[in-house]
Amino acid sequence: MKTLYLLCGMPFSGKTTLGKSIAQHLSCPYISLDEINEAKGLFGGDGIPVEEWEKTHFLAMEQLPSLMESGQNIVVDDTSCFRWLRERFIDFVKPYDYQTVIVFLDIPLSVIKKRMKQNEETKARHRVKQNIIEEMAKTFEPPQADENVVRYSVNQSIDEWIAKHFVTNLD
Repeated sequence: MKTLYLLCGMPFSGKTTLGKSIAQHLSCPYISLDEINEAKGLFGGDGIPVEEWEKTHFLAMEQLPSLMESGQNIVVDDTSCFRWLRERFIDFVKPYDYQTVIVFLDIPLSVIKKRMKQNEETKARHRVKQNIIEEMAKTFEPPQADENVVRYSVNQSIDEWIAKHFVTNLD
């Protein structure tokens, strides 16, 4: 079945790395809300007003119809931190006969904080302010049993996990 893979996880959980790996494995389009924000000169780690996030979600969703009309699977990279955000994507793709699979990166806060600290030293990516992480940790709504979820945890190899959970037409 045609599928929208919606990433779900805290900043520094590895969404971008996993999402790009899934898209590469499935040879399908990848949409990053962070990249949309960066093109607008905004960085989520600095804090972005809700109305700007709304515009970013609209821009991401604007890309979906043409991709769905071509019958491609799609990977969307977002925190998807609230159920209503996930439901927005689920409801949007249903008329196109797409299912949504929530790819939940179930990464402990201690690992996320360790990655943030490493990033402070390496500057490998844009930083996320501590208060943003703490607020998100308090308000984050993990996917529930009634959502179509595949769970990724920190102790798994990305390649092995993808091979186990994602079958391509070539497999």
